[in-house]
Amino acid sequence: MEVAVVGFAALATSILSAVAGLGGGIILLAVVAQFFAPTVAIPIQGAMQFVSNGSRAAILRREISWPAVGWSSLLIFPASLLGVIVATSIPDAATRLLLGVFVLVVGWKPSLLKWRGGRQLPDRAMLGVGAASGFLNSTVGASGPVTSPFFKAVTSTHIAFVATAAASQVVAHTSKIVAFTIDGFSLADHLDVIAVGCVGVTLGSVIGTRLLGKISDDRLAQVFKLVLTALALRLIIQALT
Repeated sequence: MEVAVVGFAALATSILSAVAGLGGGIILLAVVAQFFAPTVAIPIQGAMQFVSNGSRAAILRREISWPAVGWSSLLIFPASLLGVIVATSIPDAATRLLLGVFVLVVGWKPSLLKWRGGRQLPDRAMLGVGAASGFLNSTVGASGPVTSPFFKAVTSTHIAFVATAAASQVVAHTSKIVAFTIDGFSLADHLDVIAVGCVGVTLGSVIGTRLLGKISDDRLAQVFKLVLTALALRLIIQALT
């Protein structure tokens, strides 16, 4: 049952990420976390997001701002290792509660996570953004809602933003998977879920990139908020019961 649910979620959230540039990863994580402990769900989601972002970055490779990706990549791995240490040192219930609250904030108060500076941002400023991405990807499983404003600030078009953020997330999710593997996680134990999810996210990237600019942002925001709220509340209930 969980394989089918995760596969469908992977398809749908990959389409969302391709169209909006963010949001899919946090929803996918919330779905996977319904079936697995957070410290297992996070690297499983990371494997799927690696494929999702990788396929999207490959399709949009000509739009990537490589200097921004390069600077953001420098501190991702050590930050990921630190994130895994934090994530694995607290009880699963506490991690579920943290995930649930984070998801609610993303859905209802995203302004709390956004950078409020102007659009002009030097590429080297992405060094700290990459560190934040690595840490958040390993602790709460997703960093897009926090880091996306910075990627928007170093790219000139929406397509360039989607492409550049995807390329950076490839590095972030790779680092997350390696960090969790060092800690003892085994991808081989969950190959069925990961394989189905990877097929879903690849199809979603192909479909989503063809829908860029064709779907209302307001409609996406409404669906995004509704789905996030339902998943977050279930995570919080699971943590408290």
